[in-house]
Amino acid sequence: MDGDFLPPAPVRAMQIVQGAMAGKLVATLTEAGVPDILAEAPQSAAEIARRAGLDADATARALRAAATLGVFAPTGDGRWRNGEVGEALRSDLPGSVRDYVVYALHDGNWRAWQEMRRTLRTGRPSFPEANGGLAFWAYLDADEAVAEAFHRGMAAATAASLSALPAALGLDRFSRIVDVGGGSGVVLAALLEAQPTLHGVLYDRPEAIAAARARFADHGLLERVTLEAGDLFERVPAGADAYVLKNILHDHDARGCNRILEVLREAMAPAARLFVVEAVLPEGAQPHPAVWRDIHMMVALGGRERTEAEWRGQLAAHGFAIERIGPMPGPDAVIEVRRAD
Repeated sequence: MDGDFLPPAPVRAMQIVQGAMAGKLVATLTEAGVPDILAEAPQSAAEIARRAGLDADATARALRAAATLGVFAPTGDGRWRNGEVGEALRSDLPGSVRDYVVYALHDGNWRAWQEMRRTLRTGRPSFPEANGGLAFWAYLDADEAVAEAFHRGMAAATAASLSALPAALGLDRFSRIVDVGGGSGVVLAALLEAQPTLHGVLYDRPEAIAAARARFADHGLLERVTLEAGDLFERVPAGADAYVLKNILHDHDARGCNRILEVLREAMAPAARLFVVEAVLPEGAQPHPAVWRDIHMMVALGGRERTEAEWRGQLAAHGFAIERIGPMPGPDAVIEVRRAD
């Protein structure tokens, strides 16, 4: 049957490599604003190029290639429109992943992937050597525009599973929750809106706190949230009955995770709960949406995604016990943790 046809292995090998080229092409067209231009009406390649400040011939060829991925589609009269994927890249629609796509293949990340051989040789992230000696977080500190793109991109990546998170956490059990490393406040704002009696604490780096203030103001939540800047390797706010670590521990190697968990255990009351929202990889070489994120963690930050056995071992070593692992839409799960004592 035609639907069961699998290309020969050499063709598949080339297609795998071409996937990297495709990603960079789509990210570049997205950053140039092409999905937004086509949101207005179908347009010719020449008109798209004029409005985006691009070369007409190069734009036509790029549109043709991106159309094979469902990003754009020809209308049959010499014009182009957004395909289903292109619609997801518009900046003006809820659920857009535009910022994630642009950030994920930003120059700093792209250079790190180009230097991946360093990581495979040494086991250390290639990001610093590929970016003038700056480690990932220092790179963000040095460029405000990149830092803003990072926070917008992480918010976009979070949005897909956000509606399911309040129920997954069981928020009605808690009165005060700390979002540790909560970025621009996307997650905490959703939790506060879902549970009107809840008070939240957003704890993150100073530049994230500044962005979060505007978000909570827009949502009318400033009276129910405390915004606190700090270093999660030194301390986290005490006195809450629930703590959330969403996609934080995967940024770090075992040593970094150990320190964060030590600090959290010092802050948590015996009855408090910790929610680790992270991927739980299968034990074998099976498909999972976070497998490639694991490789990016390795290249960019020296972090990793972990299996259930790895999570249990990491947490138990610091006096924590897993009470349950609940599924979520997308790559992550909710790991509910208590102090073992």
